Amino acid sequence: MSSPALVGPIVRSGDVADAVAEAARIDNPDREVTVEDHTAYIRVQCATECLLRRETIAETLGRPFEMRELEVNLASFAGQIETSTDHVRFYVSGSQS
Repeated sequence: MSSPALVGPIVRSGDVADAVAEAARIDNPDREVTVEDHTAYIRVQCATECLLRRETIAETLGRPFEMRELEVNLASFAGQIETSTDHVRFYVSGSQS
């Protein structure tokens, strides 16, 4: 049996990356969230789906946040991506929200 695909953002290191890692843990309570620190960037991974809400990132940053700020800091990502002004979702094609 194969393990599920891992999806999620790869974010340039800094305050936004730290907030994204914490928000991933909060916004995906039923999933194991893995955060790998590679000095210049962090890789956040969840099996099959990883949801990040703008509001949660803002709370962890301690200041207002707009999703376009994530786009500027997003070095890459794994999986498919769905974006809006309120959230970003990384997922395996065919998975349900």
